[in-house]
Amino acid sequence: MGAKLDLKEWLDRLEAISKILLILGTLATGIWVIVEYFDKKNDARVAETLGYARRFSTDPLQAAQTRIGMAWYAARAPLQLLAATPVRSADEFAARRRQLVMMVVQNSITSTSPKQTGIVSDLDLLVGFFAELQVCITSKLCDPDTANNYFRPYARRLYCLHEPFIQWKDQNYSRGYGSELRTLAALPANTCTNSARPAAG
Repeated sequence: MGAKLDLKEWLDRLEAISKILLILGTLATGIWVIVEYFDKKNDARVAETLGYARRFSTDPLQAAQTRIGMAWYAARAPLQLLAATPVRSADEFAARRRQLVMMVVQNSITSTSPKQTGIVSDLDLLVGFFAELQVCITSKLCDPDTANNYFRPYARRLYCLHEPFIQWKDQNYSRGYGSELRTLAALPANTCTNSARPAAG
């Protein structure tokens, strides 16, 4: 009788263990499904972000980047003069820098677009692109790490180089202009590292 009780107790324990294993197996499967879901979701976010990278590397965005680069290359002499000329204060340097930026943005002519004066439309195109990308990141359809790794260095250069124009357009024509670009660039509001230099000693 004692042996039968031992056998019954053993079978009860085996049944309990099998139930626990079944629960653990179900949990493990559930965890795997969740991990797979988030991996696929993350893969989808990365793929969406890489779609922006492909767009950025093709026309019309690539052409806009080329024209902006050419406009600033043509302005290298005034840039060198700005850097070399002594100033009495950071405010004076900022005012002269603003004047140069506005001149390049509004009046430059590039060989790829001899009939186009200025690069305002090119900047508008790129600012709009980065606004759309930032919305994609905020809505969690794009992967922020991939976007930051791919776009942030360019976004910082673009914003800091054209900060006076972006601020002017934000204040006078289109409230919020360039705000998403600044967010992606991860810069403090209205501040760029080289926006002003101290007075010459």
